[in-house]
Amino acid sequence: MIKGKHVLIGMLGVAGLAGGAYLFNLNRLSAELEVVSKAAIHKVTLSGLTIRIDVTLKNPTGGSINVKYPFIKLLYSDATLGSSEVRDQNVDLAKFAEQTLDPIYINLPFMSLASSAPALLKEYRSTGKFDLVIKTVTTLNNTIPFSKTQNITIGSQKQIT
Repeated sequence: MIKGKHVLIGMLGVAGLAGGAYLFNLNRLSAELEVVSKAAIHKVTLSGLTIRIDVTLKNPTGGSINVKYPFIKLLYSDATLGSSEVRDQNVDLAKFAEQTLDPIYINLPFMSLASSAPALLKEYRSTGKFDLVIKTVTTLNNTIPFSKTQNITIGSQKQIT
C-alpha cells in the first residue's frame, strides 16, 4: 500500500532530478556562451577619451537563455580605468542565435589616466595604440554568474609624431 509519505518522497526525488538537469544545462550553456567585445575610441575631448564598446552575445547551443545586460570594466596593467553603468535589463538569446547589444560608452578623463595609468598615455603617444583588458560580467537566467576577460588593442598602427 502506497502512503502519502512515499508519494512525497517520490515527488521530491523527481523534482531534485529535474532541478539537477536544469542546473547542468545552465552550466553547459554558460560554458558555450560566447561574448565578443570590440572597442574603439569614440571621441576625444579636452576632458578625456570616450571608449565605445560593442558587445555581441552568441549562443551556439540548442537551449535559449536569458542574459542580464553585461557590466564592462576596462583594465590596464591590473588597474581599473573605468566601467560601464549597471543596467537591470534582460536580453533573451534564442537557441543558435546571436545578438549585438546597444553600444556601451565609457568615459576616461585624462587626469585620472595620467595618475592611474601614465604608461598608457606614454604608450599611446609613442605608438598610436594601447592594449586594454575588457572584463565582461553578467548573470545567466538570473542564477549563474558569468565573466569573460578579453585583451584588445585600441588605436591605429600608425606612429604619432
